[in-house]
Amino acid sequence: MVLSECRQMMAEHTLVEARIVHDFLSAGWSINFKDSKGNDYPITDTFGVPCSYDSLKQAEDVVHQVGDCPRLDR
Repeated sequence: MVLSECRQMMAEHTLVEARIVHDFLSAGWSINFKDSKGNDYPITDTFGVPCSYDSLKQAEDVVHQVGDCPRLDR
């Protein structure tokens, strides 16, 4: 799902969680959003390929572009 779709779902209160996951294959960070039913929505480019970010900070900044999500420490 591209960023604009994520923003729309966040505005509609469909998404309830964002997870930033270290992707060992690309050595980067990926972002998955979840809805209240547990469905997973990874952030992708316009071709449907999951996006990978170089740093945790960069991935966190993208999450905050989608919506004001509080950070939960592990």
